[in-house]
Amino acid sequence: MDLQPLSLKKFSVDKNSLDIFEANWDQFSQDISEVRKKVFIQEQKVPSAIEMDGNDLECYQFLAKYEDQPIGTARLRKYGKIERVSVIKQYRGLGIGMKIMEIVLTKAHSLDVNEIYLHSQMESKYFYENIGFAIIGESFLEADIEHIKMVYN
Repeated sequence: MDLQPLSLKKFSVDKNSLDIFEANWDQFSQDISEVRKKVFIQEQKVPSAIEMDGNDLECYQFLAKYEDQPIGTARLRKYGKIERVSVIKQYRGLGIGMKIMEIVLTKAHSLDVNEIYLHSQMESKYFYENIGFAIIGESFLEADIEHIKMVYN
């Protein structure tokens, strides 16, 4: 992966210290859960029972680590739905979410699925549109947060 050093204010990410990969849930569940708890449960107030839904063993998992610390994650259902895309707040805006999505989409394209889609939070829809997702239908509530279905073109 060709990742240039990225910076935001005084914070920067050295490309040699960043690792983004498909992760085995059994081996990396603690790291993946740590990111999701910080982003969804603590920051966005999603109830733990909704966030930690018991479906992780059935999904392909992806993990971003910086200097061996977990900073981002996503999961992909075997039927093509991308879920739980998250980057810890201090690492947002550095291109890490984009790199995670590149790896997730590469995996999704290798599956025999009818469509690749996700339920985007409304504030994130422009991020996904820039990657190539299109809005389908009307907005809806999921975990008390407004979402919209988006399909990859």
